[in-house]
Amino acid sequence: MKTIRVTFLLLVVSVSLMAQEKPVRLESLLDQALERNPKIKAMEGEVQAYSLKIPQERTLPNPMLGFNLRNMGLSRWMIGEDIMSGLGFTFSQAIPFPGKLSLRGQVAAKAYERKAESLNAVKLSVLKEIKLAYFELFYDYKAIDILTRQRSLLEKALSLTEAKYAVGKGVQSDILKAQVEISKIDEMIIPMKQMIPMLKARINTLLDFPPDQELGIPEDQNVPGLEKSLQELQKLASENSPMVREAGFMIQESSKMVEMSRKDFYPDFVVQGGYDFRGKLTPMYEIMVGVEIPLYFKTKQANRLKESQAMLESSRSNFTSASNELSFMVTESYIKAKASENLVSLYRERIIPQASLAVESSLANYQVDKIDFLSLLADITNLFSYEAVYYKEASQIWSSIAELEEFTGTKLVNWGGKNEEVR
Repeated sequence: MKTIRVTFLLLVVSVSLMAQEKPVRLESLLDQALERNPKIKAMEGEVQAYSLKIPQERTLPNPMLGFNLRNMGLSRWMIGEDIMSGLGFTFSQAIPFPGKLSLRGQVAAKAYERKAESLNAVKLSVLKEIKLAYFELFYDYKAIDILTRQRSLLEKALSLTEAKYAVGKGVQSDILKAQVEISKIDEMIIPMKQMIPMLKARINTLLDFPPDQELGIPEDQNVPGLEKSLQELQKLASENSPMVREAGFMIQESSKMVEMSRKDFYPDFVVQGGYDFRGKLTPMYEIMVGVEIPLYFKTKQANRLKESQAMLESSRSNFTSASNELSFMVTESYIKAKASENLVSLYRERIIPQASLAVESSLANYQVDKIDFLSLLADITNLFSYEAVYYKEASQIWSSIAELEEFTGTKLVNWGGKNEEVR
């Protein structure tokens, strides 16, 4: 008996220390993630790199400057004496067929837009991961609080049983049953306490902080449910989802690649100008225009066109697949959110109040020997089990909404506030 009470004292001290932790707001963590998360910063660097490719692709190839020396024979210097001897330079510039540079720039621009959507997808994914860990952490704190209160009530029931046993009204087996229930509570609290630093480490890692940095206690989000309909969410997802938008930009990029492949059948040009210094003789000037001949178009340009057409078809199929998958995920998360909403409402308005009254009645009836100890234990266990399910389902609502925010690319609720405050 002394061992049990010592264990309880340690648990009470531990819970008291947790209660002294400062609360941490979810919005604050989300803002820090956007500023500090390494995955987001890495993707931002990639997006910047893609933006710098656009002017490169729109620019002409580098020109070539050449120098030449011609001397008739090796015995002596012939410049100025021989008309074939001279010292000169040439300047040449490759000029792609009209429209090619513009198309290359358009391909690079679509690739940039596609990569920008990848960045949005990474941001939404990181924010969702923080939300899910935050909600799970909130539930663990609540579960420990519920179990601690349940243990306290079981201690009260144990005291009543011991008092009855002392005057010959109770039985020793009831005392042993109460002690077993208390030990089971201790067993449940221990792994939950171990989960808390793991979840905090997960959040800290996403924020690029040391895993053991103090985080604080999550707050109740005061978000009772989801206000938007499934049809509204599906529309938002089809319009704003980075996954679908990225697939759409891939189609546009592939279409431009097809256009560019068709342009490759047309020849490019080279313009060259030169000047020769010939000493006493008249200087020589040279202008040349060259045309690239796509001689091997059957094995080169034709296959490049087929390749780009195949990529376009693949992009279209990928867009359809992404849209279908997104529609399913939105539907699944919506159904989970609504199911949890109904359960939360049921537990809050009916089951928990009824279970609370049942415990009060059982305590009073047990003291006057109207019910047995097992009935009292069952009512106590039921009450706190219902409370745990209530917070579990509330956490599930928030998690489902967090998933829907990722899928729709839209902020659906005001975290920490009420739905009607969202604009």
